[in-house]
Amino acid sequence: MLVISCHADTGFPSHRLRRLGGGLVEGHLDNFIGVHAVMQAYFSGRMAGEGVRIELTWGEEEGLLGAQQVATTLAPSDTVIVVDVTGTPTDKDFVIEKCRDVSLRADLEATLAGLRYDLYGDCPDPISDCDETDVYQPVCPRTCFLGVPCTGGDYNAGVVGARLASVEAVAEALARLACRFAASTPSPDASSNKLPGSGTVAL
Repeated sequence: MLVISCHADTGFPSHRLRRLGGGLVEGHLDNFIGVHAVMQAYFSGRMAGEGVRIELTWGEEEGLLGAQQVATTLAPSDTVIVVDVTGTPTDKDFVIEKCRDVSLRADLEATLAGLRYDLYGDCPDPISDCDETDVYQPVCPRTCFLGVPCTGGDYNAGVVGARLASVEAVAEALARLACRFAASTPSPDASSNKLPGSGTVAL
């Protein structure tokens, strides 16, 4: 199972977004821009099929509560991609952080060939190194963080900037990963009418 986790709560009492032209935006982007990227991937129509699950979590700004709830439903063999903002300096379209599992790294490099990104085993973000990855990784070793780069300040404190090209690239990355997992996941067993590896009845 591929699980895409993206927190949909925010720490700001009010919000704004401004398009600057030239493919740039500025505003309260944590984590609206991550949700935007996930929804763009979803509405591409390329994420259908068994083996893919999207979680828009709550409570990330209050101790990662939503991720803790989701983690109780995961299996050690699941792959989790956490989508959020990052302050890691880069000239690429997105950044992959905390990718410590060798097999996951190989899968990402094969699936995302041709896209422009940086890949780290740790978290070089100077603003925050705490995110939902820290909740999921002890349960699912194949977990990593996929960050939309933000510039111009502390994304936790106020207005920052980002490129719409980063949103498009993250959406493309998610769609590719979803296609890969959907293609490698067996269809439900029609004779038992149960999803593989679970007791859930397929309706």
